[in-house]
Formats: sequence, C-alpha cells, structure tokens
Amino acid sequence: MPPIVSKSTLSTGLDLFVDLDGTLIAGDIAEESLARTARNWRAFVAAAQSYSAGGLSGLKRSLATSMPPDVTNLPFREDVLDYIRGARAAGRRVVLATAADKQIAVAVADHLGLFDAVIASEPGRNMKGEAKLHAIQDMAAGPFEYLGDSAADVPIWQAAERSGFVAPSAQARHEMKRDPGSVSLHIEPSISQGKALMKAMRPHQWAKNVLVFVPILFAHEYVDPGVLLAGLMAFVCFSLCASGVYLVNDIIDIEADRKHATKHKRPFAAGHLSIRRGLLAAGALLGGSVLAAFAFVNVLFGLVLASYAVLTTAYTFCLKRYSTVDVVALSLLYTWRILAGSAATALAPSPWLLSYSLFFFLSLAYMKRYIEIDAMKTADEDEKLPSRNYYASEVQLVLTFGIANGALSVLTLAQYVNSTSVEQFYSMPFLLWLIVPVMMFWIYRTWTWASRGKIGDDPVVFALKDRISRICVGIVLLIIIAARVLPQPGGLL
Repeated sequence: MPPIVSKSTLSTGLDLFVDLDGTLIAGDIAEESLARTARNWRAFVAAAQSYSAGGLSGLKRSLATSMPPDVTNLPFREDVLDYIRGARAAGRRVVLATAADKQIAVAVADHLGLFDAVIASEPGRNMKGEAKLHAIQDMAAGPFEYLGDSAADVPIWQAAERSGFVAPSAQARHEMKRDPGSVSLHIEPSISQGKALMKAMRPHQWAKNVLVFVPILFAHEYVDPGVLLAGLMAFVCFSLCASGVYLVNDIIDIEADRKHATKHKRPFAAGHLSIRRGLLAAGALLGGSVLAAFAFVNVLFGLVLASYAVLTTAYTFCLKRYSTVDVVALSLLYTWRILAGSAATALAPSPWLLSYSLFFFLSLAYMKRYIEIDAMKTADEDEKLPSRNYYASEVQLVLTFGIANGALSVLTLAQYVNSTSVEQFYSMPFLLWLIVPVMMFWIYRTWTWASRGKIGDDPVVFALKDRISRICVGIVLLIIIAARVLPQPGGLL
C-alpha cells in the first residue's frame, strides 16, 4: 500500500518530530542489541547489571556501548525518509525523538544528515511515552507534528496538531481512526507479520529433510505403511525443528545479513518481523517438535532430534565462527537427518551411506563458503567474511577442499558398488556402476557453475531448483530400481 500523505502538512511550519524504532527504521535497535548479547556473555552480564542499577535507560546505554549497531546498514523506511526530505525542503525543523539511547540516536542523525536536533534516552531518563511528550513540548513550544508507530506514542499523537502513523500497531490504528482529520501520513507495512514469519521459517528448506527417507529407500522398505508413516512423522518433526533453528539463526545474524547481497532481504534483517515474535515462534517450534518426536514417533528419534537441535544451536552461536569446524558441523547436520530417519524407522544405517553422506555434504558445505568468499573478489586479501573465520585470500584453498571431498564421495560410492554388501539387496548390482559417472558429472558440473557464480547462496537449494540436477536424481532412482527388480541374466534363459 503506498503512503497516504496530506499535502497541506508539507507546507505548514509545524516542527516535525520523528520516532526511530519502528518508524524511521523497520525494527527495534535495543531488541536486536540484546539478542546479540547471546554470543557475548560479558556484554550480557554488563547489560543485566546496568538494568538492575539503572532500569531500562541503563540497559539501553550498556547495549549502546557494548553492542552498538552499524547505523549505515539499518533498514530505513524510504517513504519516511522522503517525507522528512519534503519537510526540510519546506523549511521545517525536523527532530529525531526516540526512546533509543542517545549515543545511537546521534549516530543515526549524523549518518542521515536530516535532523536539526535529537531527543533520546540517557541514563536515568527513559524517553518514552509521557517523558518523550514533555521533551517534545519543551522543544517545540507550540503545535507540532509527530510520526510514530506504537501504543507508547498514543499520548504524543493526542497532543500533536498533526499525526503520522507508520506500520501502526493495533492500538495505534485505533488512535488513527479516532481523529482521521489530523492524520498527515499513513504507511502500511510492506508485508504482514504472519507472512514474514512464514518466510523466516523457510518452508522451501524443508525439502532438505527428505533425507530422513533415505534409510527407507536403501533398506527397500518403502512398501511398509508403518515404516512410511514413521518416516513422514520424522519429516514433519524435523522440518518444524529446523524452522525454529532458522529463526534463532537469523535473529543472531541480523548484522551480518544486512551486509550480505541477498540475505539483507530476510525478514529480521529487513525489519519485517519483530525479535520478540520470532523468539516466541522459535521456542514453540523447537519445543513442540521435540515433544512431538517423543510422543508420536519413538524415544530414540526424540533423542536424535533433540541432539540435532543442540548441535545446530551450537553451530549458530559458536561453531560457525571457526573455519573448518563450521563446514564439518554442516556436513554432520545433513548426515544427522539420515540418522534421524534410521531412528524413526528402526532401520540400521549403512556405514557406506554415512561415509558417502559426510564427504558429499562436506563438499557442498565448502561450496557454500567458496561462494561467499568468491563474492569478495574486490576485497583486500586480509578481509574476513562477516561472522566467519575465512579470508578473501583463501578462496582457492576452499575450492580445493570442496572438490577433493566431492571426489572422495564418488570414490566411496564406487567402493560400495564394488563391495559384497550390494549383493543381498540387488539382483543386478553391476548396474549400480552407472550411478558413479552420473554423480561425477553432477558434482563437477556444480562446482564449475559455482566458479561461474551461477549457484546462488545455497548449493542444496540450487540442486532442488535446477532441472539438470532433478534429471540426475531421476536417473539415479531409475538405476536403483532397475538393479533391484530386473532378473539376473541367468534367469532369462
């Protein structure tokens, strides 16, 4: 919905006061800074002590000092910026009036260069609601216009001559309808919180969880309804758990995502989804999925899923910051899905399958890092990936590791086909040799495309969308079926 602007307001001499969190930017700086303390226990302890001693204003100053945001990458609302520019062009005084800490507010004002003054919180005075109103009235010394978004802004709108509503909350909407004639600006959010939450849950990534069906496929138990139902329940539980992890990961990675070419569009980084709502949803998804695993599948699967949640949380908060450790952890997380399928269906996983999975997904994990590093072509050699321990100069090293692990996965596959293990499952096991060149083609083609910048951010997502990749999967499945059901040559005589 385009902004609704009262043209008469632009020509008035009223001072314009603009809120920061939720209005000038999409998001809440204090919430984001507090969430980032999850990775820095010293900052968390300091914030807790400051809150105990000085309340909210003390907490905000502590966060502004220990976890300051990069104000150059904040999700500013362009419609609001355009409105401010129009007010300045009309010769009006524009003031940033926010409950955020003054250090941050001044940094934002200096970055934009659009404000004549700043009203903000300082230790001992939390500039919100009535406190902000009094400060505005002291500075304006007459009628004024105020742009805000939340219930805390209601007393300020009631005292203002003109009122602007930006992505208004439910109570703010009620106030807007109370006196529609005073509304100078009305901007609706570009996406609802519900749609933003669903996007942040990344349902397209659930396709990765089909790996829980792999033990069923290779144990050839795909005609047993009980096994299939257990696999389906495992898929649902794993998908919900993974979505909860994605929410936590995106909250922690807000700063890094905003600096990324495409990840800056993610709901939290773009300010489309609040931190509080995301954390509540993440807790419900993680807790609900693990409880459902114990209740509706079995205890072993519940333990495997719980351990997956622990490992992936460790990856989010710690492991991803260490080179090599991060890619090994990623490959384990994919292999964990296969183990989860085995636990849910009581089908023992093949050592060959687990070995192949580790090498194959390690290759894809290195590809993911290669793509990120390769995107830094113009960076200095000693520049690091945000929140990652990889330097721009290491791009060829990562490329080598990735291709080598891809080759090891093909070698593992060839050794399995040549083993005696296949004879008990396949009537024509020699047909499985045809899978080897197919996988060689797919791995080396994908790495070639990665070097050309055609993969995107996630190789697994690329594989799901790529037509050639889907054809390769189809060929592999046909080969497996043929090797399973075709009679031995001697049976034709």
